[in-house]
Amino acid sequence: MKNVHYPPAQALRQRGASLLVVLIILVVITLIGLASIRGTLLRERMSGNMYDRSLAFQSAESALREAEVAVRAAVVSGSSIGVDCSLASTSCPIPPANTYTGGGAGWVNGTATQPVAAGQPQYYVQYLGQRESTDELQQNQSANANQYGGGGGVTLESFYRIIARSHDPATVTDRAVVVLQSNITVK
Repeated sequence: MKNVHYPPAQALRQRGASLLVVLIILVVITLIGLASIRGTLLRERMSGNMYDRSLAFQSAESALREAEVAVRAAVVSGSSIGVDCSLASTSCPIPPANTYTGGGAGWVNGTATQPVAAGQPQYYVQYLGQRESTDELQQNQSANANQYGGGGGVTLESFYRIIARSHDPATVTDRAVVVLQSNITVK
């Protein structure tokens, strides 16, 4: 029989120590990898939310511009538009109570929609009343119709508040809702 030579016990312990060091390094690298993946996912979610908010802002702005055109057209044609807030008995909160919860009367669907937007933009018009509009131009100021023999007299300006939102929050709940407001005067 041949003599079998076994390594001393001390050498076996040293080989086990290198395995332990490699395992610790592997755990550290895994933790660093997981942290970087978590950070990447967070940045991806943030950019997705920013993109969604940007789309919602553009939708609300398109509804706001559409409502301004509708108000001007209604005033020119002599018809009424929106909720009449000029009466003392009428309560017109800013913004309306159902702005962020969705639904409710008074909201008009806009026509300009984006293919990836959350829904159809909407606007809400509040009529705030009228006031006299007199031009107080004096000599050496910019020219107007009064200085050239035009009309004179008193004209009335109609005041409107327009509130626009990106979509109806009752129909889509997991998307950004942007609400914009504009005050306009129409002669």
